[in-house]
Amino acid sequence: MLLRQLLIVLGGISIFSCGTRDEAVEENQTVLARIGEETITLGQFEHFVAGLPEWTQSRLQGSARVRDYLQSLIDRSLILQQARSQGLEQSQEVKTNMAVALRHRAIQAMEEEILRPRVAISTEDMRREFDANNWGRQLKIAHILLYTRDRAEEALAALEAGRPFDLVAHEFSENRTSAAKGGEKPYFYSRFNAVPAVRTALFGLEKGAISGILPISKGFEIFKVLDERTVSFEQAAPQIHKELSHQRLERESRIYIDSLASQFEWEMIPENMALLMRILRSGKAKAEGEKKVFYLSDADSQAELFRHKNGYITLGEAVSLSQFIRQGRYVDDSLKVALYLERDVKIPELLVMEARAIGFAERPEIKEWLESKKEESLIREMRRRAGAGAAPVSEAEMLANYENNPRTFRTSSMVEVVEIQLESENLANQLRTQIGRDLERARPLVGLLSDLTQKIKSGQSSGEAVKAIRALGEDPMVYKWLGQRLDSELETAKFFAELEGSSDLEDLTQTYIMRQLAAAHTVRHGGREAEGTLHLHHYDVPRYGTLAKEAMEAETGALLGPIEHNSLYSIAKVLKRKETGRRPFEQVKKNIKFTLLRERENEAFVRWLVELRAASKNKVVHVEEAIEKLGQKIQETTQ
Repeated sequence: MLLRQLLIVLGGISIFSCGTRDEAVEENQTVLARIGEETITLGQFEHFVAGLPEWTQSRLQGSARVRDYLQSLIDRSLILQQARSQGLEQSQEVKTNMAVALRHRAIQAMEEEILRPRVAISTEDMRREFDANNWGRQLKIAHILLYTRDRAEEALAALEAGRPFDLVAHEFSENRTSAAKGGEKPYFYSRFNAVPAVRTALFGLEKGAISGILPISKGFEIFKVLDERTVSFEQAAPQIHKELSHQRLERESRIYIDSLASQFEWEMIPENMALLMRILRSGKAKAEGEKKVFYLSDADSQAELFRHKNGYITLGEAVSLSQFIRQGRYVDDSLKVALYLERDVKIPELLVMEARAIGFAERPEIKEWLESKKEESLIREMRRRAGAGAAPVSEAEMLANYENNPRTFRTSSMVEVVEIQLESENLANQLRTQIGRDLERARPLVGLLSDLTQKIKSGQSSGEAVKAIRALGEDPMVYKWLGQRLDSELETAKFFAELEGSSDLEDLTQTYIMRQLAAAHTVRHGGREAEGTLHLHHYDVPRYGTLAKEAMEAETGALLGPIEHNSLYSIAKVLKRKETGRRPFEQVKKNIKFTLLRERENEAFVRWLVELRAASKNKVVHVEEAIEKLGQKIQETTQ
């Protein structure tokens, strides 16, 4: 029970409400307990209990339940009294936490109250955008991701020399997941899905065309348009609305920030910006492309980087406010550094100054919210101090924990299936029948696959066998599907590998039939592009329902279904499974160290809290009559 009370106290659940006050609660001043000169009222108690997560709720009944919750409130009051007696309200840690909290709340409020009301998108606006920028077009693409321009130019040269895109992607692309599929991305993409850096160039390509080298945040990309389709205005409207809202909010934000910069006389000190860039560029990275580590001297830290009407911001303060600069990310690029400073320093500071100018922090609901945030900060700091003396965790202790808890850090077992999801049970039953019928009609293919497999394994020429497969026609449709695979060198190589790895060619033929049918018929989002492939784990049951459960329990090769979930029906075949394993000690010892250290810190805090309770017992007074009355009321309402 003490641990649960501790978690409630550390969870930052305040006895104060934020936003609109409940007058009925404020008027209820019945006192349940006194801690020195402070009181805990019925109104505060009820507000506290109402805000508790379900897992923290007491299992006790009547007055025992009241005392259980009341102890958490008393502990909170004792901790805060102790923190204030030590002068923690004036500590730099708490002041910094409060400034950050106010900063975030002010930025959010300024956007909601001033900027968003200026953004209105009409149906006519969306339709004009739909027509002007061809939002009805969606693209199926392949890509090659490169980290350096030299590598990108090598890949482009290979493409210009006539090498197939899928082979170049397989060799060059840093995205190894898509590279294994010749660079092919799994879905159709709209303009909304494309980042601004590539959007115009990508959607200017015709089907089959290849882009040049396009710079992106991660490096460079080269695209090929594999296919395209069209969608209606109604289908595209939600994405267009998001895009236009974002664009207009950006525009209004820029106008507003420019006006604030003028109002507060914001200026950058050019020579100190140059100093910052020299410092950042002098940093060292362990390897090319990794984050840089740089040194900021005390003197450089105090240099003024920005000036404004109310004061200035030092170079050190600016670095501390920008996570990307602080972590040395892409800091060689002066344009990116300027962007980080604009986003992380200039805009937030101007909004906070405006919030102060209009009395934002003096609003009753904000003052109340700030008080609750200050309490959270004080309690966290007291916990940190109480746990600071915890003994360090040794390597031997980490290893012992790992060996004594063999069920921890296990990888999830996984099963790969090919699934076809349909809109009715009748359609699913018809498709299952068709799978069996197509397999019978595909007997000639099984024979040809057997012949081709023997030739591949013996090193003989496979040309005639491949021609025979191509000559099978289009009935059943798996013949055409397989013929299209053989048009790609990369897919042909993968096909040959599948044949060599198969111990049952009839089973493989059934898999091909299901993949072809999934590509044509499944209604699962993304399922057609993935040809029905799903990777399922035990934790996927909430998402996939009985399909995940049955697939995890079925044998490899089993055909399942129809299986209903959310009024849709699935036919699935289990292709392969990967059983659970355990991550090596070296990979998880940091996690173990963190867990053990947190346990020790919590134990130290619990000991400190028990001592604080004992030392403060004479100042804590329970109002027994009020507690019993409230307990009886709770007992009656829960019966």
